[in-house]
Amino acid sequence: MRTTSTFRAAVVPLLVLFLAAVLPSPALAQPGTAPGESPGTISIGLRGAPPEPRNDPRAQRYIVDHLRAGATTTRRLEVSNNTDAPQRIEVYAGPASLQNGSFLPTVPGHTSALTRWIRVDRPVLHLQPGASAEVVATISAPVDAPDAEQYAVIWASHTSAAQGGQSTGSAGPVGSAGPVGSVGSTAGSAGSLGSAGSSSGSSGSHEGGVDLISRVGVRVYLSTGAGDAPDSGFEIVDLRPVWTALGMAAFLATVSNTGDRAVDVAGTLDLTDGPGGLSTPPIAAEPVTIAPGETAEVQFPLAQDMPIPAGGWKATVDLASGTEKQTRAEDVTLPAADDESGPNGPTSVTSASVIPLGAGAAFLGLVALLILWFLVYRRRKKDSA
Repeated sequence: MRTTSTFRAAVVPLLVLFLAAVLPSPALAQPGTAPGESPGTISIGLRGAPPEPRNDPRAQRYIVDHLRAGATTTRRLEVSNNTDAPQRIEVYAGPASLQNGSFLPTVPGHTSALTRWIRVDRPVLHLQPGASAEVVATISAPVDAPDAEQYAVIWASHTSAAQGGQSTGSAGPVGSAGPVGSVGSTAGSAGSLGSAGSSSGSSGSHEGGVDLISRVGVRVYLSTGAGDAPDSGFEIVDLRPVWTALGMAAFLATVSNTGDRAVDVAGTLDLTDGPGGLSTPPIAAEPVTIAPGETAEVQFPLAQDMPIPAGGWKATVDLASGTEKQTRAEDVTLPAADDESGPNGPTSVTSASVIPLGAGAAFLGLVALLILWFLVYRRRKKDSA
């Protein structure tokens, strides 16, 4: 009995290290990666670097600016037809708002103060397949512009009739990277700005059939007021493991917008110094957009294809919005699968990709495992003789 207990105590940790080394880790999407233009879609994006703010990665993707009352700014955009047919494309500005960590544009036909300040020099384009055209957007703040930040989207939109009266499009998720977003627009409901380079559509009313309205757009974050641009900043308030409705584990970072401008927060979580010295590859956050003075949760969902041991870990969060960067490190404890202390009762095994202390450690662990097995086998055979 003692031999068996000793064998288990020595072998199990080595087996964990070995399996962690040989099983493949899934590729994780990195935030800030803008996909290329998708075939069969239209696209729109900024053309040329903006004069201000300099060295701000967010301003390379979106229109991020501050205007004093009565001032004017311009941006050049490029609209492309990546479909296999000629397209009539409308270019216009539509309002947007920030709600619960999401950048939410409205359906077509709505206006706001900001959209009435935006003019495009070519509101209608006729583009052949593979063709592109430049559009200049001019934003003019009136002399009575308030001290505030407002949000909008400059859209490129085209409509096509669906065959058989069926709608094939759907609204896309909130996008985190790149200048181009997509929305499927349905009357009476707001879509979410989608990821770069993509396009989706949804049905609209059309006599005798159904129209597919596809929109892609560039976000606009415009603040107005006297003096220089308002300060921008955020703070990571805390970091904790949570239990999802499906019983899976994830991490939540509570982030507070401490500035006077919206922030697009994205980044990674690293888990290190876990049981047996294990660590995870960077875990990508689900990006959020936080309004000034608001707080939102940034979620780091753990992968589901490989369990990791419960116990103590060091969690390090690195988040960024433009040039603003914040880091927070916490010692956290992942619960066991049968831990009753979670808010949803017992949880499934916390999961993520696990990396041991190197391939050399895994190889040595395998060799030691085989040696231990051989010694115990010989000992038990000798005892039974």
